[in-house]
Amino acid sequence: MTDYFKPRERNILFRRIEALTPEILSVSKTVNGHQLFGHFNQHLRELCGDVGSAKYAAKRSKLFYLTLGRVSKWLVFYVTPWPAIMPKSTAQIEKFVGPKPLTTYAEDHATFIALLQQFESICAQDALQPHPIYGELSQAEWGQYLFLFLDFYLTAFGIHGDYRAPK
Repeated sequence: MTDYFKPRERNILFRRIEALTPEILSVSKTVNGHQLFGHFNQHLRELCGDVGSAKYAAKRSKLFYLTLGRVSKWLVFYVTPWPAIMPKSTAQIEKFVGPKPLTTYAEDHATFIALLQQFESICAQDALQPHPIYGELSQAEWGQYLFLFLDFYLTAFGIHGDYRAPK
């Protein structure tokens, strides 16, 4: 099982992240590397419980988490690959990047690193809010989720990493 919290896999992810540049385009040629950091930052803010996050404002019922959330978590984590959906229109790209305007590439990269550290800290305290779709996740599941999330988008930019290679 892949996991962001495993040092080897995290190092591979960080090497791949460092391959991003502001000008690099996704394989679909609709999003650039700077916009990707905007998306990463928006998502990490949501995971860390940013009060401005619309996704975490709506609480889901326990029944939702116990049924659809569990089934979808199992499918996404263990069975099917994530859907290859990248924004295409200007409105979709603005939603993808998030409500906070992009600053400079260096500032957004630094914000990303700070948000990853905040995520790690909150996760270590077992204080992350339930995921809006998958519900309560263990630390291992959060590590797997974050790895899959980052891996999906890096792959969508043609930045591959062989994290399944023998040690």
